[in-house]
Amino acid sequence: MGLIIGAGQARVAFSQSHRIAPLFMIFMKGDEDCNWMAEVSGNLEAKSVRAQLNSREMSFAQWEVVLLCTAINMLDGYDVLVMSFAAAPVAADWQLDPANLGLLLSAGLIGMALGSIVLGSLADALGRKRLVHICLITVTLGMILSAYTQSQLQLLTLRFVTGVGIGGMLATLTGLVSEYSNDKRRGICMGLLQSGYPLGALLGGMIAAQIIQVADWRSLFLFGGGLSAVLLPLIVIRLPESLDFVSRSGSSGADDMKRRLLDKFELSEPQHSMVEDLDQATGSWRSCFTPLETRINTLLLWSCYLALMFSFYFVVSWTPKLLVDAGLSTSQGISAGAILQAGGLVGALVIGLLGSKCAVNKLAAWFFSISVVVILAYGWADGELTALMILSAMMGFFLIGAMIGLYTIGPALYDAKSRVTGVGLAIGVGRLGAIAAPFAGGLMLEAGLEISLIYAVFAAPLVLAAFAVRSISLPMAFR
Repeated sequence: MGLIIGAGQARVAFSQSHRIAPLFMIFMKGDEDCNWMAEVSGNLEAKSVRAQLNSREMSFAQWEVVLLCTAINMLDGYDVLVMSFAAAPVAADWQLDPANLGLLLSAGLIGMALGSIVLGSLADALGRKRLVHICLITVTLGMILSAYTQSQLQLLTLRFVTGVGIGGMLATLTGLVSEYSNDKRRGICMGLLQSGYPLGALLGGMIAAQIIQVADWRSLFLFGGGLSAVLLPLIVIRLPESLDFVSRSGSSGADDMKRRLLDKFELSEPQHSMVEDLDQATGSWRSCFTPLETRINTLLLWSCYLALMFSFYFVVSWTPKLLVDAGLSTSQGISAGAILQAGGLVGALVIGLLGSKCAVNKLAAWFFSISVVVILAYGWADGELTALMILSAMMGFFLIGAMIGLYTIGPALYDAKSRVTGVGLAIGVGRLGAIAAPFAGGLMLEAGLEISLIYAVFAAPLVLAAFAVRSISLPMAFR
C-alpha cells in the first residue's frame, strides 16, 4: 500500500501497540489494541507529559498534528508512484528500453531505503520537525526539478533524491502521530496516517489521468511539486516539534520551546521527567532468532515480506506502462494504477473485518493464493478495458490485503523487547524485493519475454509466501 513502510518508521509504529490491528481494523479496536505504550511508558497516574497526553481526551492541537502528518503522507503516496504514471510517455520521449526504464522506476525506492535509514536516524539529533522540513523541501525541489530534466541520468538522480526525502519523512511521521495521540485514539490516529499513503496514490492517480490528457508527463511532476510547495508553509507554521526531542535537547532555547509546547497543548509542567525512556523496549536482533520457534517464525516472516514486496512493486511500477504498450491510452494506464490502489483500500478493510474472526495467518494465506491466480489472469488478459480494470482492482485488493495481514502478524511473533527490532528487520528485508522488482521486470522485458510469462514469474513467489505465512506459529490469542 504503498506502501513501503521503512524500518525506521516500523520501529516506532510497532512499538506503540501490544497487538497491531490491520489498517481499518484499527478504527474499530482502538482501546484494546493500543495499550502497549502503557507497558513501557510507566504508570499513567504519574504527572509526566506523556501520561497527560495518554490519559486525556484528544485536543484540537493534537488532532491537527495527526491531520498534518496524514496530508504529508498523502503527498508521499503520489510522489512515490508518479514515475509509474509517467513511465510510458517518458520512455517514448527519450526512447528508453525497458531495462533503463526499470532503473528509473527503482531509483526512488532505493532513495527511500537510504532516507529511512540515514535521515531517520538523524531525527534525534536535528529534531522531528526540522527533519520533516528538510525532507519536504527536498521532495518539493526534487519533484519540480524533475519536470525540467533533459536526460535519463538527470531524472534518475532527482528520483533518487526525492526518494531520500520521502524515506526520511516516513521514518518520522509515525513517531509524531503516536506521541501526540492518546491511548484511546492512538489506533484511529495511526490508521488515519497509514491510510494517507494509498489514498494519496489513488486520488493523485485519478487527477494524473486527467492531466495527462491535456499536458505532457512533466506536468505530473509539477503537480506533485506544486502540492508540496503549497503544503510546506502550513507545515512550517503549524507542525510542532516532538515533546520527546525537546525534553532531551540540551540547546539554549529548549526550555522556551518546551513552555510554548506545554501552552499549545494545554499541558501542566511535569513533576519529574517529561517523558519516560522507551529505549529499554528495544532488543537486540539476536533476540529474533531465539528460541527455535521464534527463529523459524522470523525466517518465514522474512520470506513473506520479500516475496510480497517483489511481486507488489513490479505490479504497481510496470502495469500502467504495459497497459499503454498493449494499446490503452496513457490516461487509461494511469487509471488502472489508481484503481489498483482503490482495490487495496477495500482489501485492507475486508482483512481488518475478517481478521477479528479467524486466524490472520490463514486469512493472509488465502489472500496470497488468490493473488497468484489474479496476477496470472492479468498476464493472459487481452486489451478489453473493463476486464483489465476489474483485474487491477482485484490485484490491489488481494496484494494489499495480504500486506496488511503481515503488518498484523509481525508484532504478534515477538515479545515486547524484540517486537520493534523484529518487525523492522522483516520490513527491511521486504524493501530489498521492492527495490529489485522494477529493475528485474525491465530486464525481462528487454530480454523479450512474453508478458504472460513475466507476470507468472512475479506471481510465483506468492505461492511460497502462502505456504510460509500458513506455517507461521501464532500465539494462542491470534489463532
